[in-house]
Amino acid sequence: MSTPPLEEKIKKGFVKHGKDISGSTSNVGKEFIKAGKEISKGVFKIGEAGLEASMAVGKGVYGVSKATVGAGVAVTKTAIAMATFPYRRRRSVKDYFWKAKGGVITGAADNDPAGIATYSQVGASTGFSLLWLAIITTPMLIAVEEMSARVGVVVKKGLNTVIREKFGMGWAMFAALILAICNIATLGADLAGMSAVLGMITGVSWYWFLIPISLLILYVLIKGKYSTISRFLFLVTPFLLLYVITAFIVKPDIMDVIKGTFIPTFSINTAGYLAAAIGVLGTTISAYLLFWETSQEIEQKKSIDHLQKEARGVTLGMIFCNVIFYFIIVCTGAVFFSHGINNIESANQAAEALKPLAGNFAYLLFSIGIFTSGVVAVPVLAASTSYVISDAFGWNAGLNLNLNKAKAFYVTMTMAFIAGVSMSLFGLNPMKMLFYSQVLQGILTPILLVFLVLICNDKKIMGEFTNKFSANFWGWFAIILMGGLSILMFWQLLVK
Repeated sequence: MSTPPLEEKIKKGFVKHGKDISGSTSNVGKEFIKAGKEISKGVFKIGEAGLEASMAVGKGVYGVSKATVGAGVAVTKTAIAMATFPYRRRRSVKDYFWKAKGGVITGAADNDPAGIATYSQVGASTGFSLLWLAIITTPMLIAVEEMSARVGVVVKKGLNTVIREKFGMGWAMFAALILAICNIATLGADLAGMSAVLGMITGVSWYWFLIPISLLILYVLIKGKYSTISRFLFLVTPFLLLYVITAFIVKPDIMDVIKGTFIPTFSINTAGYLAAAIGVLGTTISAYLLFWETSQEIEQKKSIDHLQKEARGVTLGMIFCNVIFYFIIVCTGAVFFSHGINNIESANQAAEALKPLAGNFAYLLFSIGIFTSGVVAVPVLAASTSYVISDAFGWNAGLNLNLNKAKAFYVTMTMAFIAGVSMSLFGLNPMKMLFYSQVLQGILTPILLVFLVLICNDKKIMGEFTNKFSANFWGWFAIILMGGLSILMFWQLLVK
């Protein structure tokens, strides 16, 4: 917005006269200082308040001069601040989003190929009936991730290190085992999904892409610096917004969308419906996010002074995550469920959700979305697995450490890739692997959430930064909801 000429003249006048006053009074001050030095040979020093003369004959008069100099400088600073205020405000907004990149990366990693496939399958099989989960899981996700970030900032130790110190080595190994199972299943599924979309656009069997993709990502993780990796991960997150655009283009039934968003509907009599809900919860509140968020805060060397900023960053990232979750279900619900298609069998079929936006380019855009989300998520999955196992054994861990200083950390990461690739070679349908890996996350993650909530309520560990009521409420609510649905699903499977 351009400044009116009169206001511009006023601002320039303030700056000009401020400088004139400052310049003139500064000269007067210098003369008195010079006189004082010649008569009393005193000394002076420059302090925060401005010029101070000590033991000078002209002390009283110089005090007046000093005040005048201060006034001139103040006028100048005020005028300059008025003139530059809009620019500074723009910078602060930019800085806010950049400083929040850790939370955004975590949120984007949550929408990995497994997440996209799960939301797509849920949209196709249940339509808009589970959209309310996007609303209710947002405060749950924010609370859980804020707790994880707070542990990293306050304790400055990995989450599993804290589990080992509080609960013992056995429980730390148990937590590492749960996370390794969840992560390797998701890692293998994500690599299969990334390979499948490359196979879709090239016509070559997806198996040929599996090992090259794995080696490339592993190489970047071992050789790259954390700052470089995190910057790249942050920059590829906007590709997920394709689903938001498409959701408006497909023109879903607005009343059905509103009903699904604000009126919870649920069927506890169908194991498939329960699995869909657990898959949504598992891919939204994933086990690895707890440990990754803590590790990020340590890698970035955040202090307690950054707690409030980190909370805002986490909130932004988790809202971003659930906005994408919401619109993927809207998009696939409108494209598939509304036309009687309730099961997604392949990457080609899943890509049809973007066809209203991109026509024949839908397959390419879907491939880009899946691949870039995999590029964000796979490093997080592999690194978080290595962090947790390293913390359990007390090994050096960190993406900022070179190979010589953290051999066990990088060997563990390599083993996670090997296990994930091996699982992908079993010949399972990649889309099914992606979905059921998230159902597994939903079943096992509540166990790890119990550790997190107990740690965040321990004053010996967290000091004055223990949980408030809201964090405890949403943390325990997530545990009860995910655990309860898992029990119901197993009961349905056993009964039928």
